[in-house]
Amino acid sequence: MKKTARRGFTLAEVLVTLAIIAIMAAVLLPALNSQIGKGDAGRVASDLTNIQTGAQAFLSDVHRYPKSLTDLTTAITASNSDLLGNTYPSTLAAKWKGPYVQKDAVSPSGIGTFVTNFLQVTGSNAIPYLSVQLTGVSPQDYARIEDLLDEGNLSSTSSTSGLIRFNSASTTLTYLALPIQ
Repeated sequence: MKKTARRGFTLAEVLVTLAIIAIMAAVLLPALNSQIGKGDAGRVASDLTNIQTGAQAFLSDVHRYPKSLTDLTTAITASNSDLLGNTYPSTLAAKWKGPYVQKDAVSPSGIGTFVTNFLQVTGSNAIPYLSVQLTGVSPQDYARIEDLLDEGNLSSTSSTSGLIRFNSASTTLTYLALPIQ
């Protein structure tokens, strides 16, 4: 009888190939996840600056500080109030020319969730600011956003000075977007 040679891989060759693929995946996945996280931080930084620009345009049109993200995406009425608690006169409400930001700019990203209402926070220079908050932010994500928007120096005072503030206990990032004058 004549034996015919079979083509194919042996079990050992297949197992070695699978082991190599598993090792490559173990090395590449953490690096890939790190790069994806950097993209999320860039998106949040972009959203924060878009909100800042939208709030400036709102202030220019309506002559009042917006109370919430909703004021930037949906027309205000005389029954709404501004950041300082004053209701909008109908003449000012009619000056709304928005939307000032896209709704997807205020939707959840891979990092935290935007708080709908703006806050009035006093900066280290004793000037009050219209501020935007983001909850559920990790210290690593804060560091990336800090690097993009603020001094990028994670000194001992970086979480309490500059335009980006971070409370690690509540995982809340606060962006001092617009000085109130």
